[in-house]
Amino acid sequence: MKKVYIIGAGGWGREVLIQMRTASAYGKDWSIAGFLDTRAHMLDGIDCGVSIVGDPLIHQPQAGEAFVCAVGLPKGRAQYAVPILEKGGEFIHIYTPFNSEGYLSKGVHLGTGCFWAPRVQFSPDVWVGDFANFHSGTIIGHDVRIGHYAQIGAMVFIGGGARIGDYAIVHPHATIIPHITVGEGATVGAGAVVVKDVPPGVTVFGNPARVIF
Repeated sequence: MKKVYIIGAGGWGREVLIQMRTASAYGKDWSIAGFLDTRAHMLDGIDCGVSIVGDPLIHQPQAGEAFVCAVGLPKGRAQYAVPILEKGGEFIHIYTPFNSEGYLSKGVHLGTGCFWAPRVQFSPDVWVGDFANFHSGTIIGHDVRIGHYAQIGAMVFIGGGARIGDYAIVHPHATIIPHITVGEGATVGAGAVVVKDVPPGVTVFGNPARVIF
């Protein structure tokens, strides 16, 4: 049985912890070894049953270990995942009993270390990059491409053929109509309805979505 470390003990890390405890592989294929976080104080006053046991930037992966990166912001996720990868560490996917392989349609490609919460639907021929995260109730249409480290919020709809760039953030309840491109590092605000391409690095909000900065 592998020992799995959760990188990041913040709010998202604790959400990931709860969902990991309901995963079908928990206690059979792997156990939870603890959190790795550069902030040793992060769980002060919080009793979640798991403690911070090390620093992800200096941890040396060992045989029989695996990792889950539970850092919410895309660039932060890369900051802590890449050093573990460079030292040969293995990252695993996490999904819950409510979100088993049955939600992955034919031809879905999943990169390394993805996380998806309950009731996420992947339609046929979706391509998902490394360390992409998906919150509850999101629907990904056919032939969508989700970039590396992208963060997709709860109750998001992404229409067929859309492209979400690396490090992009799509906040809850946003709608991306089919064949739209959201550029690298762009942010789509909560509830936005995106009807035209979003340039890299900008933030859009509203219905229809407009660049706000």
